Amino acid sequence: MKYKKFQDLSLEEKKEVLSWRNHPEIRKWMYNKEEIPLENHLKFIESLKNKPNKIYLKVDDLGVVNFELFKDYVDIGIHKNPNKQKVGKRLMEFAINYAFNELKAKKIILYVFEDNVKAINLYKKFGFIQTDKKDDLIKMELKNENRKP
Repeated sequence: MKYKKFQDLSLEEKKEVLSWRNHPEIRKWMYNKEEIPLENHLKFIESLKNKPNKIYLKVDDLGVVNFELFKDYVDIGIHKNPNKQKVGKRLMEFAINYAFNELKAKKIILYVFEDNVKAINLYKKFGFIQTDKKDDLIKMELKNENRKP
């Protein structure tokens, strides 16, 4: 799969990613459910240049995978292109392989809203287990040695 860091995207690609993020079907599963103006999106992308522990990638035309690097783990987030169907599995495969093979993570952590059953089931298929729950947010993790082939 081809991918590009947000900082390397053309203006058109940045706008495309923003349209995915602002789509109602994607936005409803985000922490920040507000629509993001283009100006704020561009400022955020610019700010990533000074945040080496945050990596945001556009993966083909499938969606976005982001990573936040910590000492002992990587926190990931994904959102798909809302105009595509059946791409969650491919995005997860990419995210897991990138985290363990490129970033050399020992563990991946992610957070998901408890009513996002579709995403939870996808994560479980990849071997993620629930490790905590706070309010309506579930914390799940996957250790490298527990990943499924």
